[in-house]
Amino acid sequence: MGVKKKKEVQVAAMTICHQDLETLKSFADVEGKNLAALLLHCVQLTDGVSQIRYVKQIVPLLEKVDKNGMCDPTIQSCLDILAGIYLSLSLKNPLKKVLASSLNSLPEFFLPEAIHRFTSRLQEELNTTDLYAYRKVIDNISSCMENFNLGRASVNNLLKNVLHFLQKSLIEILEENRKCAGNHIVQTQLMNDLLVGIRVSMVLVQKVQDFQGNLWKASNSPIWQNMCGLLSIFTKFLSDDNLLQTVQSTSGLAIILFIKAMFHPSEKIPRLISSVLLHSVDCTSVPEWFMSSCRSLCFGDVSESAVLFLCQGTLAMLDWQNGSMGQSGEALLLDTAHVLFTLSSQIKEPTLEMFLSRILASWTNSAIQVLESSSPSLTDSLNGNSSIVGRLLEYVYTHWEHPLDALRHQTKIMFKNLLQMHQLTVEGADLVPDPFFVELTESLLRLEWHIKGKYMCLGCLVECIGVEHILAIDKTIPSQILEVMGDQSLVPYASDLLETMFKNHKSHLKSQTAESSWIDQWHETWVSPLLFILCEGNLDQKSYVIDYYLPKLLSYSPESLQYMVNILQTSIDGKTGQEQSFPSLGSCNSRGALGALMACLRIARAHGHLQSATDTWENLMSGSRIKQGLIHQHCQVRIDTLGLLCESNRSTEIVSMEEMQWIQFFTTYNLNSQSPGVRQQICSLLKKLFCRIQESSQVLYKLERSKSKREPENELTKQHPSVSLQQYKNFMSSICNSLFEALFPGSSYSTRFSALTILGSIAEVFHVPEGRIYTVYQLSHDIDVGRFQTLMECFTSTFEDVKILAFDLLMKLSKTAVHFQDSEKLQGLFQAALELSTSTKPYDCVTASYLLNFLIWQDALPSSLSAYLTLQVACDNGDRPAAVVERNTLMVIKCLMENLGEEISQAENSLLQAAAAFPMYGRVHCITGALQKLSLNLQLVSEWRPVVEKLLLMSYRLSTVVSPVIQSSSPEGLIPMDTDSESASRLQMILNEIQPRDTNDYFNQAKILKERDSFDMKDLNASVVNIDTSTEIKGKEVKTCDVTAQMVLVCCWRSMKEVALLLGTLCQLLPMQPVPESSDGLLTVEQVKEIGDYFKQHLLQSRHRGAFELAYTGFVKLTEALNRCPNVSLQKLPEQWLWSVLEEIKCSDPSSKLCATRRSAGIPFYIQALLASGPKKGKMDLLKITMKELISLAGPTDDLQSTVPQVHALNILRALFRDTCLGENIIPYVADGAKAAILGFTSPVWAVRNSSTLLFSALITRIFGVKRAKDEHSKTNRCGHSPVYHSREMAARALVPFVRIDHIPNTIRTLLATLPSCTDQCFRQNHIHGTLLQVFHLLQAYSDSKHRTNSDFQHELTDITVCTKAKLWLAKRQNPCLVTRAVYTDVLFLLSCCLNKSAKDNQPVLESLGFWEEVRGIISGSELITGFPCAFKAPGLPQYLQSLTRLAIAAVWAAAAKSGERVRDVPISFSQLLESAFPEVRSLTLEALLEKFLAAASGLGEKGLPPLLCNMGEKFLLLAMKENHPECFCKILKILHCMDPGEWLPQTEHCVHLTPKEFLIWTMDIASNERSEIQSVALRLASKVISHHMQTCVENRELIAPELKQWVQLVILSCEDHLPTESRLAVVEVLTSTTPLFLTNPHPILELQDTLALWKCVLTLLQSEEQVVRDAATETVTTAMSQENTCQSTEFAFCQVDASIALALALAVLCDLLQQWDQLAPGLPILLGWLLGESDDLVACVESMHQVEEDYLFEKAEVNFWAETLIFVKYLCKHLFCLLSKSGWRPPSPEMLCHLQRMVSEQCDLLSQLFRELPPAAEFVKTVEFTRLRIQEERTLACLRLLAFLEGKEGENTLVLSVRDPYAEARQLTLQRTEAAC
Repeated sequence: MGVKKKKEVQVAAMTICHQDLETLKSFADVEGKNLAALLLHCVQLTDGVSQIRYVKQIVPLLEKVDKNGMCDPTIQSCLDILAGIYLSLSLKNPLKKVLASSLNSLPEFFLPEAIHRFTSRLQEELNTTDLYAYRKVIDNISSCMENFNLGRASVNNLLKNVLHFLQKSLIEILEENRKCAGNHIVQTQLMNDLLVGIRVSMVLVQKVQDFQGNLWKASNSPIWQNMCGLLSIFTKFLSDDNLLQTVQSTSGLAIILFIKAMFHPSEKIPRLISSVLLHSVDCTSVPEWFMSSCRSLCFGDVSESAVLFLCQGTLAMLDWQNGSMGQSGEALLLDTAHVLFTLSSQIKEPTLEMFLSRILASWTNSAIQVLESSSPSLTDSLNGNSSIVGRLLEYVYTHWEHPLDALRHQTKIMFKNLLQMHQLTVEGADLVPDPFFVELTESLLRLEWHIKGKYMCLGCLVECIGVEHILAIDKTIPSQILEVMGDQSLVPYASDLLETMFKNHKSHLKSQTAESSWIDQWHETWVSPLLFILCEGNLDQKSYVIDYYLPKLLSYSPESLQYMVNILQTSIDGKTGQEQSFPSLGSCNSRGALGALMACLRIARAHGHLQSATDTWENLMSGSRIKQGLIHQHCQVRIDTLGLLCESNRSTEIVSMEEMQWIQFFTTYNLNSQSPGVRQQICSLLKKLFCRIQESSQVLYKLERSKSKREPENELTKQHPSVSLQQYKNFMSSICNSLFEALFPGSSYSTRFSALTILGSIAEVFHVPEGRIYTVYQLSHDIDVGRFQTLMECFTSTFEDVKILAFDLLMKLSKTAVHFQDSEKLQGLFQAALELSTSTKPYDCVTASYLLNFLIWQDALPSSLSAYLTLQVACDNGDRPAAVVERNTLMVIKCLMENLGEEISQAENSLLQAAAAFPMYGRVHCITGALQKLSLNLQLVSEWRPVVEKLLLMSYRLSTVVSPVIQSSSPEGLIPMDTDSESASRLQMILNEIQPRDTNDYFNQAKILKERDSFDMKDLNASVVNIDTSTEIKGKEVKTCDVTAQMVLVCCWRSMKEVALLLGTLCQLLPMQPVPESSDGLLTVEQVKEIGDYFKQHLLQSRHRGAFELAYTGFVKLTEALNRCPNVSLQKLPEQWLWSVLEEIKCSDPSSKLCATRRSAGIPFYIQALLASGPKKGKMDLLKITMKELISLAGPTDDLQSTVPQVHALNILRALFRDTCLGENIIPYVADGAKAAILGFTSPVWAVRNSSTLLFSALITRIFGVKRAKDEHSKTNRCGHSPVYHSREMAARALVPFVRIDHIPNTIRTLLATLPSCTDQCFRQNHIHGTLLQVFHLLQAYSDSKHRTNSDFQHELTDITVCTKAKLWLAKRQNPCLVTRAVYTDVLFLLSCCLNKSAKDNQPVLESLGFWEEVRGIISGSELITGFPCAFKAPGLPQYLQSLTRLAIAAVWAAAAKSGERVRDVPISFSQLLESAFPEVRSLTLEALLEKFLAAASGLGEKGLPPLLCNMGEKFLLLAMKENHPECFCKILKILHCMDPGEWLPQTEHCVHLTPKEFLIWTMDIASNERSEIQSVALRLASKVISHHMQTCVENRELIAPELKQWVQLVILSCEDHLPTESRLAVVEVLTSTTPLFLTNPHPILELQDTLALWKCVLTLLQSEEQVVRDAATETVTTAMSQENTCQSTEFAFCQVDASIALALALAVLCDLLQQWDQLAPGLPILLGWLLGESDDLVACVESMHQVEEDYLFEKAEVNFWAETLIFVKYLCKHLFCLLSKSGWRPPSPEMLCHLQRMVSEQCDLLSQLFRELPPAAEFVKTVEFTRLRIQEERTLACLRLLAFLEGKEGENTLVLSVRDPYAEARQLTLQRTEAAC
């Protein structure tokens, strides 16, 4: 960054006319000491800042002149010139204020002359007749009144003239505004002039002294007449809706101000204004001048906006303080309130709503001012119980969740003022027991926490009455608020409320308690719930609490940090040593106490609550804990730990050596983060660190340069600055080495993105120094040829983000890049770019674009391209780079255009051949890319003009070729998929049958393909595909291509897309030529119109979404450019196009060319672009007129033949309501849109109904926001009794949000009462079903609700249970409908669950109500006991069985809980349920039992396994053998897996006639043959059985050796990538559970080959592309590291680590185990085989090199998001080096490794041959093959190096991944075996 320079202030210099200059010259003295000489010198300067210094010398010079000097003509002339200078300066020029400030100090005896001169000059200004100069005069009047004595006096002298000028200027500006209708730029400026004129008029009335008296009020006074004229103008402005609303609102202020100044007597002003507001003016009682000036306000139809702005003026301009207006003023205040309440129900426009909210808030302020004047008459009218306050509260409740932030803020002001108003009415009384405050508090607390306005109002209440009274009502409120902080939309409101509350609470406690004990209570209330959330809350809660709440808490109470740290450290220390307590330390799903600690410390350091980093590491945190955080499994813990190291409140804080080492450690393992958000945070934090290094290095550099001999005083000087600077340099160089190493062949997208982003930050922060500014590090010094080539190869990534980052970095290193240019290489790059630009793979043309841009900017193009230039570039030294770029861009574009032109000619003959061999869109994309990087300041304008003209014509030609496909009715299937010539020959016929200008006659009749119609496009034959697919192109033979419909379609729509973007770019970047003779423009008016017509044609007629969506993007660029264009004719084009298309839509019929299918295709996009690109402020006239037309067209019509316009209108409305660019301006039309949509449902035409449905969906989203939940709660339908089942279901769910929680019990009772009795003869099951569904969902919502007292809950449920029993017949056989019987049974089951939960497993409530007795009766009489008739089938049978089974299971558990092991009075047992013939019954029963077994196995069950389920192993074995339902079979296997094999395995022979060994084989056969969830469960079960055998039958292990080998192979096969995720997760679980037995056993059970095969499975799973698999595999590594014999292998035993470092740690543990087992000799060849790779890797490379290339259109290159082969090679190589170095082992004989040596040697030879066969620039044109070879080359080099090491030839020059020290990182992860573990 360097030292920041102060921003230079730019001040425009003042100038004078020639005559004044000559005057100064004539009066200036020779010595240059008089005023004339001073001014002369001043005006001759060209720098405004320097002139300020001279202006400040004027008054001191005049102060030296005596009184006689006032007659001096020199001084008189100078004062005159000064007046002219002041009035000539612009309003915002600092010189104007400096001059006014200086002249305010003018000696008194000069004042008359100065005023005279200023008055004369101002009079000249007032005489101007140029309308566009009026604004300058008005600004001068305004500045004269602004703290400028001379100016104010001059205005006083010319008051009559000033008022006359303002009156005249406002009239003329208004007329000019009318004439310029449509010219938005000019109109905006004119309306701003009107606004300033009104404001200046108001300033005059308020500040000019003459208005304080009554002399001017005579009717014949010119001032009075001008005042009347201005008042009349303001009244006209107020009622003119064509003006900006700010002009109207300011006019309302001015009207009231003028009435206040003009009306006499003043006591009657309130009554007059009241009559105006209430439309009750008595013409006989008001003056004539008022009637003539304000007649429209007295008798006219005053608009809502005019009344609103008059109310605003009333509240803002009248004096409400001290009760100065008396009783009439109070009446006016109340009348104004009633008028505003009336307006609130009428106003719908968003901007007026905003005005209304501000005015209402202003009214409350005025009411407070009146009440403060001790007005007893208003007490009853404005207290909390008054109707006005009630209406205001209603307004607050209605608008506190308004989408506009500003309006919500106004509701807060209103509510706060309401509380203050009530306080003033009850002043002297105790506020706390006040009924109004008590009721208000309780009503707010009863509301749900998802209501945002609740937080705002509670915050205001806390400030008013104190938090202690709210906590007294419910002390859990802090916890409740913290719980809702998982919802992002509520977080800001919740955190603000918490801040208000804890601040208020602390102040209260401190005031109540003298000792310091109050802090413990405060911590218990506010900090303890916070720590609970940080440790145990869900992920979203933690994130939002840390980001929003924690900083506020620490900022207010920094001393609480130590309290937090102590608690969290204690929690970590207490859990670290326990192997089974990993969640306390955090995991992939939990941050744990460690994450909470890191978050707290990060926030504390970032906000300056930690004294220094050194104190943190020494006193609060150990280094080992920092490292644990940096590689923690949870990403946010890693981010918080990194933030702790990088962030500081001091930008110059020194980065310590420990911090740099930790950062280096972090970057090694965290570049490959899969989360974009995490990557962004990592890059951002590291950039902050680099800025700290750069800025602190500036401080260190200054310290080093200084010769100070002071002793060290702070951390800056603890070591010599030069040492710190060298450490910085070494650290940055090391970081860059790591980042460049991360760009190895085959590195993942995320790694490359992170590395390039961080390198870009380094290049930006440590930029090349300017002048003598010191920079501690320069990236360019660490760039060599290899790294330059690495950055270039990043262009081959299939992700454009990587290309962009690489290109930007190369541009930052442009000076360095020049040194690595090889002319032959550059020529190859250019040819490669041209080849890639015609590739059929879309991402190749993007690569070509970046390559060409790089060559353009590096001036590295082939010399042969210079032939394309007719003129050479003449440039100055300063502009040379830009000129060279322009020249190179022009050459490249000409070259591309030449090639494109030839290809278009070929495509006109054979579109099929073009699609297969040279899709033209790549060339166009490259042209667009080159233009986008071009500077707007072009020098070769004469060369560019023909290029632009040719480019436009070429674009239109290309569009003509491809448009028949894009504009057909079915562009996706335009040519047959068959590739034989006979099928291809039908293309001509199809193109003739499916016309490019399809009509919409499908409304009337089906399309007959055999009918032939004529084309209406010109040169059809040129655009239709020639069938001959073998043709000469560019002089070379092209092979016959197999062309699919997709290839043709992609060629066509991408070509259209690129043409649209090119045209949009041309309009956006190139200057327009307003007139033909203009020399600076490149686009003529006619060309712009042609481009607009092109977009119109393709947007209105294209059928392919990809084509018209991108055409929309280009069209928006055009319309935005037109709106900015000063040419009025161009500026009006969008409006003309809009009217044209609306007329075309109105007139469209079934024969229209507009597309009425595909949601009107591009028509909505076209209108969207025209409306969205217009001015965002103002009246939005185009939107208003368009919406009016569309809503009119969208309405129902009687003529079914003219439904096409209705369909178009509905589709366009849908697009507009979805368009976020229109914002709140679209809201007023929602009601009419909904009406049109609902009426459209009744149309007999399907197209109308379909479009209406889509419109209605868009309206629901616009009204209620985006649906975030996955259920159907957001669908509101009052369809509870609908005959459609799904409608009733949706209606029941929709009812829940509309019923408040406290109203639910009563609603349920009401619904139950509507159900029929068993004696009723006539009832409808649909009615019953809908009602029961509503009862069920309401009861479910009530049971899920929180923050309610248990006693109330139980009481309400008891009442509901009593009501339910009254209709119990609906659950019995008396009810013939199984569907309603099922729902009623569900209600009973839900009631039992709710009452059990409230009674905490005690049954008195249910027993006392006889609930279970009734349930037992229902079950006894049900079909579960009696069975169903044979082949019985009825609607709802499965649902009924499931509901009944759930209730039966609940009854069994209830009976078991009551009587213990002996279950009595149970109508059915678990055994009966498990033997049911219905799988639904068995499945639910097994699910319930499995839940109990899982709870017992995990230790979560409070009482262990229920006695009822003990000794059921035999039962489940029998079930497993006979179960044929897959889901039930899977659950049985899960239950067996949960049980102890020692309980049931010995019973297998007795029960199922299988020995334990045979049962194991049976289980493994299932795991081998099934490919579903059953396979995973069977594998887990088999593994558990294997482990049981190994642990219990130690002496007979060899008996199951074959089965053990079979199991190992089964585990290996289950790791394969093609298998489901569940399968691999099962393998991970198996490996984790068997780690101590098979992977880390000090005495291995398996053969070494099998043991290493299982370790290879772990390593494979750690490199899985699925994060859930990787995270699970890290648990295996954690378990492996945490065994007694391995916990000293690394420093991360018992720690939760990320998969990236888990891979390295796993290899570290494995190498350590090989040494422990003394198995280096047999194990090393296997590990070297891993290093070299599978034998088929190189075979794949050879095959890919020699196979015939087949292009698959949508096939990307090999993409890896996580797994990186060379990272595994790097880690394995390093740990093998470390192991061999540490152990000193060497092969006993050379023959031992000769096979490997021979294989490696052969592989090297083959690789050399394959590299030689690659074409030039293979990394770009053969990227996949080149990358594969590079990866295999690195693997081979790694093997060579290890073999050389074993032979004693250590091979120092053969590096893997350019690692300088292969042992350094391994030493970080591997400790000496004698050291203790962390």
